[in-house]
Amino acid sequence: MLQKQPLNINFAQGLDLKTDDKQVTLGKFLSLENSIFTKGGLLQKRNGFQTLSALPNSTFTYVTTLTNGLVAIGNSLSSYSSSAQKWINKGFLQPIALSTLPLVRSSTNQTYADSQTAPNGLICTAYIDAQASGNVYAYTIADSISGQIVVPETPLVTNLVGRGVANRAPRVFVLGNYFIIGFGTSNNFLEYIAIPYNNPTLPFPAADITSSYVYSAPQSWDGIVYGNNLYIAYRNSSGLVTTVLSSLLVIGLSITYAGYTPTMLSLAVPTTGAANRIYVSWVNSDTTSGFTLAMNEFLVQIMAPTAWISGTQVINNITSTTETGDSVNIYGEANYDLPWGPQDCSIGVINLPFGGSPSGAVTIANSVSLASKAFTINNIDYMLATYVSSLQNTYFLISGTGQIISRFAYQNGGGELSLGLPNISINGSTVSIPYRTADLISTANSGTALVSTPTAPVSLSAVYAQTGINLVNLNFAPPTISSSEIAETLNVSGGMLWSYDGVKPVEQGFNLFPDNLDPLSTASTGGGSITPGTYYYQVTYEWTDNNGNINRSAPSIPISIVVTSTNTITLNVPTLRLTYKSNVSIVVYRWSAAQQVYYALKPYSSAPTYNDTTVPYVTIVDTNSDAQILGNPILYTTGGVIEDIAGPATSLITLFNNRLFLVDAEDPNLLWYSKQVIEAVPVEMSDLLTIYVAPTTGAQGSTGPITAIAPMDDKLIVFKENAIYYINGVGPDNTGSNGTYSDAIYVSSSVGCANQNSLILMPNGIMFQSDKGIWLLGRDLSTTYIGAPVESLTLDTLVNTALLIPGTNQVRFTMDSGITLMYDYYYGQWGTFVNIPGISSTLYNGLHTFINASGSVFQETLGSYLDNGSPVLMQFTTGWANLAGLQGYERTYFFFLLGQYITPFKLQVSLAYNYNAQATQVITVLPEDASPAFGDDALWGSGTPFGGQNQVFKARVFPQVQKCESFQISIQEVYDSALGIVSGAGLTLSGMNLVIGAKKGYRTQSAGRSFG
Repeated sequence: MLQKQPLNINFAQGLDLKTDDKQVTLGKFLSLENSIFTKGGLLQKRNGFQTLSALPNSTFTYVTTLTNGLVAIGNSLSSYSSSAQKWINKGFLQPIALSTLPLVRSSTNQTYADSQTAPNGLICTAYIDAQASGNVYAYTIADSISGQIVVPETPLVTNLVGRGVANRAPRVFVLGNYFIIGFGTSNNFLEYIAIPYNNPTLPFPAADITSSYVYSAPQSWDGIVYGNNLYIAYRNSSGLVTTVLSSLLVIGLSITYAGYTPTMLSLAVPTTGAANRIYVSWVNSDTTSGFTLAMNEFLVQIMAPTAWISGTQVINNITSTTETGDSVNIYGEANYDLPWGPQDCSIGVINLPFGGSPSGAVTIANSVSLASKAFTINNIDYMLATYVSSLQNTYFLISGTGQIISRFAYQNGGGELSLGLPNISINGSTVSIPYRTADLISTANSGTALVSTPTAPVSLSAVYAQTGINLVNLNFAPPTISSSEIAETLNVSGGMLWSYDGVKPVEQGFNLFPDNLDPLSTASTGGGSITPGTYYYQVTYEWTDNNGNINRSAPSIPISIVVTSTNTITLNVPTLRLTYKSNVSIVVYRWSAAQQVYYALKPYSSAPTYNDTTVPYVTIVDTNSDAQILGNPILYTTGGVIEDIAGPATSLITLFNNRLFLVDAEDPNLLWYSKQVIEAVPVEMSDLLTIYVAPTTGAQGSTGPITAIAPMDDKLIVFKENAIYYINGVGPDNTGSNGTYSDAIYVSSSVGCANQNSLILMPNGIMFQSDKGIWLLGRDLSTTYIGAPVESLTLDTLVNTALLIPGTNQVRFTMDSGITLMYDYYYGQWGTFVNIPGISSTLYNGLHTFINASGSVFQETLGSYLDNGSPVLMQFTTGWANLAGLQGYERTYFFFLLGQYITPFKLQVSLAYNYNAQATQVITVLPEDASPAFGDDALWGSGTPFGGQNQVFKARVFPQVQKCESFQISIQEVYDSALGIVSGAGLTLSGMNLVIGAKKGYRTQSAGRSFG
């Protein structure tokens, strides 16, 4: 006879998904939803989340705060007004993730490059290599992920007799199963080489496109892939010719438009819509007249050549886009007639409707030249632009309306492109573009005197830069957006470092410093008090943010002006034209032998000279004697203070030692950090304040680039994908001296972190997500697999945000699977929240606030149990109860539930048996009717019993199958409006009490399942 015995099960251990579900200890759960652990052994319902005012669109993917105000970021930045209960647009901000990959490096210069990426991930790069024996026209094929070379440098030579050698800049396309490299030859052939990208070591022989190609600089042919064809336009002796190459490598018919002399061409095809229109745009050899025609996929003209510009302005390069085919945007690069400096170019756009008349030209960007073909992402046009300067060669990604999206290759860009614009590759939301970069820089002796004249100014520096070819990858749907608040501003990651001061987002620091201060500035007689001598000038751009912090650029390179008997100096100072900042001041500082400190020409109290983006320079007249400027502000670099240089593109930002730290997106082994931020001082970055973290550590082999950073106590923790390091010490002063930051010190290579979003500092250390789940780096630098109980919920999904919830012991991880993992660090228990699919979360007014994929914003509401109108419902499933051993024989007579009634509820109890997870018994459990609180009776004291019923919840449940080897209990709270059950706190559960009996330590097995 079995002896009945009770078995208590309290709810004190949370989820356990790491253990075999048949051996999970009773008291642990296989699922646990919407419960929190405010008391040991007690399950209590979490709070609900209610909506705030909806954002204007679904592009917003990130929420954070600035000075306790809620901020959302998408393709703009919006802040939430709690008083007006609405979102306010603060301005444009387009986050992107940027990375670079070296493509071609050698001891020679690469002067031109084009590339395309095949569906299998191989990238073909065609380029010109300037060697001592002359230009070599070649290609190479590499893996676009690792950069490993698959096909080394291979010359573009034809094996067809009489065709000459390749001597024009090549272009690359992906057509069908091939890389197609097109190029001109020395005797008027236009040819192509087809390379099977699945077998790239066996290229096809060169074949003709035409034998009557007429080359005209910069590039008198172009092509574009549309459907299964490569459409080609080129110049011959008669005019403009269009032809087509099919994916079967068959050249189709050719159509000639006589009388035109294209010297630069651009083709555009629709990216959306059904219109089969191929636009061919070109500029004639006079470089001042441009035309566009449209044809269908059969080369039939459907819009006659239409003039879109005819004038005297010289066009250097063009590119074009069409989204739906209803019109074409033509972007052109033009020159200004300026006597000096890098300010003498601009990019403009003309829109030409199909069959209509062109719009007027609109300038979208000044001081830059085109550096790539234009492309369209999310209905917006973009293109690379290059700022050309002997000091600050830099690439900018700009939109079709001139907004600056990214800045990279600062001071080592490859300069202006004179042989045509490179193609782009688009894979989903990622755009890849080849660009030239200076990878070796050294001074050079010019050997000549520097003599400037108004018609022949000279460069102020003599620098030799050997160039290579890189690939930039621009992801317009970045997996990570990172931000940090310091100096009362929000610093945001992206294709450049952004800064938001509560008014509008702008670039952090300055994209450029005052470049190439006019060597033609002069001294003249009359009106001033300057005595004879030699005077040196430096200029800075300065801007005061919304918090009163003065931001300063690096100073210009000094120029000297000799005053003999004159007493006035006129300076031509370049303006800052690539900026989001308004009211930038141009501040001039002067030094002389008699007064050897750079003093500003004006005190701060006087009217400043403001930057004007509509003009290339402003004229400033200096009439002051040394005595008159004494006491004015001094140049901030006085005394050896290092100059301020804007930080690079980044995806990883954090704070440490009152400094902003970030990882350089172009070199993810390089940490940048700011000067120390003190009161009334902004974040000031410098390229002199960096720490290199080597990608290898002795016998451990390569640990790869930096993937995440976070502070902990006196250490900056540096994560690699499979390793952890730390840096400690104190940073340098503003002269760059007296710093004690250590080299990166190795901690562990057993685990790392590849997800900056997962980092959270909690009392025991830093929790983070690795490829092995969620781990803890303790304050003693030990690593613990703290997330083992929820491993299956973390291995194939990423943490979107990690939050430490005030007033609780909870860490919450919002996952891209839609669930939220909750870890109670006091009890060491895991649970899940469901129906709150946050793609980004933050703490706003101390409450968990998140945004979902539709752009709706929700905030935790204390004491409410609704998620946007839907009830919050608790649910749990126990492990298998095998009380007589894994396959023992047991009887379960019944079990008790014990809890506390709070509001009306309904429970659905499901029972499964013998390791079959399919429930075979479902039981509904209802509480006794609740009575009013003491004193709330209609007639005081009329309750039964006096003062109201006891609020303790008790229930007994009888299983349908008592004799079994195991059973499993699932309890689901159910919403049932028909019973008058509305969403409320429902109940708490303290545990279960099983009444069982066990007969033997094993269960007999049927003959059919017995063997041997």
